[in-house]
Amino acid sequence: MPQPDHVREPQEDAVADTFGVLVRLFFSRFFDKESLSPQGDPGANVVQTLGILAAPGGFISLLLYFNPQIKTGWNLVSVRCLFLWLSMVVTGFVVIFEWDALFLDRRDYQVLLPLPLPLWRVFLAKMAAFLLFLGLFLAAINGAATFFWPSVFESGNIPGIIGTHLLIVLLSGLFSAFAAASIQGLLLMIVPARLFRPVATCVQTILMTILVMLFFLSPLLAGFIQPAVAAFYGLARYVPAYWYAGLYEQLRPTTGSHALLDLGRMALPGLGCAVALFALTHIPGYRWQMLRLIETPPSNPSGPGRFRSALNTVVDRLLLKNPVEQAVYHFIGQTISRSMKHRLFLAVYAGFGAALVVFNLGQAFVTTGVGPEFRVTGFVPDYAMLLRIPLTLSFVLITGLRAAFSFPAELNANWSFQISDTNRAADCLSAVRKWTIVCGVIPLFLLLVPAELQFLSGTDVLFQTLYGTTLSLLLLEAMLAGFRKIPFTCGYFPGKNNLVLVLAVYVGSLALYSSDWMTDLELRLMKDPLRAAGFFCVALLLWMALWKRRSRAGTERGLDYDGDIDPVIRTLGLRPQ
Repeated sequence: MPQPDHVREPQEDAVADTFGVLVRLFFSRFFDKESLSPQGDPGANVVQTLGILAAPGGFISLLLYFNPQIKTGWNLVSVRCLFLWLSMVVTGFVVIFEWDALFLDRRDYQVLLPLPLPLWRVFLAKMAAFLLFLGLFLAAINGAATFFWPSVFESGNIPGIIGTHLLIVLLSGLFSAFAAASIQGLLLMIVPARLFRPVATCVQTILMTILVMLFFLSPLLAGFIQPAVAAFYGLARYVPAYWYAGLYEQLRPTTGSHALLDLGRMALPGLGCAVALFALTHIPGYRWQMLRLIETPPSNPSGPGRFRSALNTVVDRLLLKNPVEQAVYHFIGQTISRSMKHRLFLAVYAGFGAALVVFNLGQAFVTTGVGPEFRVTGFVPDYAMLLRIPLTLSFVLITGLRAAFSFPAELNANWSFQISDTNRAADCLSAVRKWTIVCGVIPLFLLLVPAELQFLSGTDVLFQTLYGTTLSLLLLEAMLAGFRKIPFTCGYFPGKNNLVLVLAVYVGSLALYSSDWMTDLELRLMKDPLRAAGFFCVALLLWMALWKRRSRAGTERGLDYDGDIDPVIRTLGLRPQ
């Protein structure tokens, strides 16, 4: 017997409300709440990040407005391509960063599986929440540009201009998102279950590093579109951003390049292939992932291998003087190797460092000639620019580790250290520095030696290694000044620091640390052994003074176990006498 309308309507409303609840639940999962301080706002850093991403679009639009020459021809194509690169890189970055959030975790299955919810509805709610989260970043990148875009062109169909721009950047962003997500789906289908987690983690880290590098190289890649289409058309066919630049050219022509128009014909089929591959890998993957989570117990982290155990034994005997140093030292190493979010965080810094290396290499190898059709005929190395690369990488490495130390991996470890604390703050802080030097600074300069030997003599490479290591030790002491925490154990308060100011200080410090003045000093010291000996003696005395001062400060003030907190009741720092 059919039910009356007044009986069916509440059920239909309940189903629609259930879908909305699922969407809100999954959307909130994209914000990390478990590692925040009690008063932390999980969306504060996201809001600041969106504001930073919106700045380039407005700046480029103003540049177009005041420079009429950029509004036509290949210059306009390069500007369009820049927006496409930014949209594709950021959306791909977000997808890869949130790989784990695309599938349901064990808690979701345990809570939602007993409920009368079909799996397809849960899948649609998950995808809807993810598209909303992705839309925030697409709107941030292209919102300001879309707002100012009509003012750039004094004439023309303004709705058509806005609509075309939004359509192309949206299509390019969707292609990047589905293509990045399909990589995880392919791994899920190809890689055995017992190897999926380590393999997916390695692939995820590598892709994050590459995308961050491409983000900083996007202006260079966008400006290279004309020589790429003219002289390297075979390679340009494998660059998706050029496809959508060609599609943009089809809808609003500005150059009349037939090669660019041919690239545009690959845009829509490429998007279709990405969507189809995503559907074929993720829809079956949801059921496989559910069965694996239900049938497989939570995996326990494996212990270190033989080589790592032998290396730890040597470090314990020769470098770490007491059990407190050993505990903190190995806790840092185990956390870095097991915490995915910290590996991805460091991958961001690695990508930034790789982009800087590409820029420095571009300046180090001066072009001696350019043949027809943009073909380069020769290079001459600039050794001063090559010497800047190790300093740049060491700065990025140390600052990246210093920033990662402030983000918690497991807050329960805070209590473990507190109940076993024996007022050995100096030993704990010493272990932090020793780990950074042994596992960060020294391996970096050793890995650079083979590349440096291709352009420098053995003596110069040895001096470069000693010079860079010395400056890295001084930089490490400066970066860890006032740091009184055991890494990864304290909560943080997002939004407490002004990201714009932090970025300005960071860029200024990087420019000073790897400036021409530092490389000129290195070149002069290479030619004068007496001055070089004096420099290393002064640097050693300064480092020892900073080491002793830090040891005394750590003993007097103790460790900070609270982290970044913003208490509701403020005590004004008063203490009873």
